[in-house]
Amino acid sequence: MRTFRFITTAATAAAAALIVTGCSASDDSRDTGPSASSQTAADFNQADVTYAQGMTMHHQQAVEMSDLVLDKSGVDPDVTKLAKEIKKAQGPEITTMQGWLEDWGQGSMDHESMGGMDGMDGTDGTDGTDGTDGTDGMDGMVSAEDITALKQADGPAASTLFLTQMIEHHEGAVAMAQQHRKDGKNPEALKLSSTVITDQKAEITKMRTMRSGL
Repeated sequence: MRTFRFITTAATAAAAALIVTGCSASDDSRDTGPSASSQTAADFNQADVTYAQGMTMHHQQAVEMSDLVLDKSGVDPDVTKLAKEIKKAQGPEITTMQGWLEDWGQGSMDHESMGGMDGMDGTDGTDGTDGTDGTDGMDGMVSAEDITALKQADGPAASTLFLTQMIEHHEGAVAMAQQHRKDGKNPEALKLSSTVITDQKAEITKMRTMRSGL
């Protein structure tokens, strides 16, 4: 009886070991395929690339404009608060889009390469601008001259000028996002476009109200 019990126990242990080994092999085989996140990252088209490059530059200018206002004294407190909110929202979005471009093997857009953005808003660059400020064809981008005017304005004047420029800037961003919603492919990029449309439309309404109260 003791011999029989030993054989039975050994057989049971061997069977358990085989089960564990089989599970491990099965688990390993499941890890050989691409992850869901990598598949999503690879699912993009040229419209996604153009949008991420263009909107990165667009956001960077909004952050620059906000910094100019935040460095001034005498600016309306609500305008100062709005500038901080714009920086807080758009800074992380810039980082996100730059990450996508890196994942897609694409370069980020800079001011010198913005001349290649002609027609991004559906225009052919024949609106009388020559693109020397690097923003021709870029919806809502503020010209170098307007940026200079914002730099030179005192607090009260800068408050109104910032709102006027940022309303136009936001309207351009909404147009870009709406176009991307039609042409884009990447799920995460399309989700960001939807967020831009919702958030910046709300801020446009808010800024118009603020400007009328100054």
